[in-house]
Amino acid sequence: MENSTHASKNTSKLRSKLKKELIVFLSILTLLTVIHFLWFYLNYGTWNNVPVYTTLVHMLIPASAAIICMIIFRDHALTRETKFFLGIFIVYTIVFLIESFYRPIVPQTLINLPVIKEIPLLSSLIAIFGFICLIIMNLKKKWREGLELSKLWFGVNKKFFIGFTVLFAIIIIVLFYLNYIFGFGDPLMGYDPVNFFILYLTLLGLSFFIIWPQYFGEEFGWRYYLQDRLFPLFGPYMGVVILGVIWGIWHAGSIVMGMNWPGQPLFGNLNMIFITIILAVIYGYAVLVTRSVWIAVALHLITDTTEVAAMVYLSQSESIFAFGSGIYSFVILGIFALLIILLDQKVWKGVKVLKT
Repeated sequence: MENSTHASKNTSKLRSKLKKELIVFLSILTLLTVIHFLWFYLNYGTWNNVPVYTTLVHMLIPASAAIICMIIFRDHALTRETKFFLGIFIVYTIVFLIESFYRPIVPQTLINLPVIKEIPLLSSLIAIFGFICLIIMNLKKKWREGLELSKLWFGVNKKFFIGFTVLFAIIIIVLFYLNYIFGFGDPLMGYDPVNFFILYLTLLGLSFFIIWPQYFGEEFGWRYYLQDRLFPLFGPYMGVVILGVIWGIWHAGSIVMGMNWPGQPLFGNLNMIFITIILAVIYGYAVLVTRSVWIAVALHLITDTTEVAAMVYLSQSESIFAFGSGIYSFVILGIFALLIILLDQKVWKGVKVLKT
């Protein structure tokens, strides 16, 4: 009886702690996001007027909010190794903000390729240094273990990591190819599947070294900090839906300004929430299986890289009712997400839920 009472008190304390962390995280996230939106809206008006590399600033917000919370609550995951890596991310964020809102410290780019050419040189060099450090730290057992609690290690189930990532990449490519087959839009440089794959693979390889901070900036916030608080509090099924809704609403200001589906703010935001719920299931599942945030970073990066390469050589469309980044693709991905839930319930039921 005493053990049961003691366990109940510990559960109650942990729930209270996670709720507090969740509220503070969402408060900081909202504050930073509103400041970002107001700055963009007052200075640029529409998304098309924003310099390309400056459009990537908002992706750094979720991880920044998570790191602030980890410091405030003295998170036990802040090991020496985690502090070192997150320190690199903080330095990158500060430099990137200066280069985005003021001017590039070194006025040239590293490589002249879509998106990558928009990242200023100093920011690019810091990103490359950070990714090399990550690889080195994951090679040594002691350092790798120091990254485990924060999900910054490369995780377990390496075969799943590779296989699921490749499968997802193939699905996304097919969905953008369907845009061309059904005539939903023409590519910028003309239809050329060979050059699509050359550009796609080149961008993908380089992006892991140069643009990873932007994708880590989202995924560390969503898949490490937010997911690890929503799932124990609400359960994995309700938790992943809540996460998807938060993630979608977080894009609202950017959608209103025309980041996606210009001129369709209402349907654009509804579509974004639909998309993020589905992707929250897919990315969240991958993180549950591997216990690594890097698979979510990889999947997110693959999604966006495919879109960039497809716009140039396969097809592009700003319509919500299309494949590619349109709703038809995400109906198919929704079926994929549903299968993930139904066919591997062991993973979802393995989440420890703190019952009241």
